[in-house]
Amino acid sequence: MLVLQWFVIGAAAAKAINVAYPSPSWNTSLPVSMAKEFGLFAAEGLEVQPVYVRGGPVVMAALLGGDADFAVIAGVTAVTSIQRGADIVIVGGHTAYIDQVLIGAKGVTKLSELKGKVVGVTGSGGVTEFATVEALARKGLLRDKDYTILYSGNSPARVNALESGLIQAAAFSAIEKVVMEQKGYPLLLETGKTIPEFPFMVVVTSRQKIKANPLEVIAFLRAVRNSMNLIQNSKEKVIAAALKKDPNANVSVLRKSLDYTVDSFSINLGKKNIQALVNAARLGLNLDAPGAVEKFFVDDFMNKVLSSK
Repeated sequence: MLVLQWFVIGAAAAKAINVAYPSPSWNTSLPVSMAKEFGLFAAEGLEVQPVYVRGGPVVMAALLGGDADFAVIAGVTAVTSIQRGADIVIVGGHTAYIDQVLIGAKGVTKLSELKGKVVGVTGSGGVTEFATVEALARKGLLRDKDYTILYSGNSPARVNALESGLIQAAAFSAIEKVVMEQKGYPLLLETGKTIPEFPFMVVVTSRQKIKANPLEVIAFLRAVRNSMNLIQNSKEKVIAAALKKDPNANVSVLRKSLDYTVDSFSINLGKKNIQALVNAARLGLNLDAPGAVEKFFVDDFMNKVLSSK
């Protein structure tokens, strides 16, 4: 069993609930961290410990091994793991659209100027490649006809590739978007908002959990939903909480990145969202058959939360 070395169980009698997440970025960690910060889990009678575990595969191992009760994970990773036999299930949404944009090189200010050019993404087969290609297709630009893709590595490597002229556009996150625009690089496309039915991150748990403790699942989702409402309606409280944890953070960057991502937080999911994930994972499945969606997503808990105050 995977042991999360940095997790320490408190002295409280109640069993602490571990929530694993694969990235410290705002769009991944904020709803859970703010739910803990502002006592929203405690209000539901839950003792929750958010645990940052680097990388989706390690998060999956923690969930499957019983070291994590819930996980916030990329939707594509979730459906792929379920298709391969993992005894987990999606119980709610988290980030309704992918937190990515397409930034142009200096002098490239329009999508039409990408014709015949090179677009950089992180690596082969990843969510960034899928989202970038799909979003550009919806704007009339087809891969290998209008532009080519170059696997350009991490963010610093993509910046270097832009500066050297190796690529003429690249995918970046919302926080990176703010920094790149400050450096004079133009925004070409809001990738996630161009494919709004494709959810980036989802909430998953084990099948055993939903059978053994369904009320805990409802309580957890309700606290996360309430946290999302707080984030969307009290941005300055969220900024203040972030600065308390990291006094050296750039307030302007935090505020602008929050403005970009805040509307993406939602526990709401539907069949079209799961189909979009299945399509992105290239599983070749049509979810119209009876019970097909339920293999990946159980909406009972989410619906109970959404129908309550």
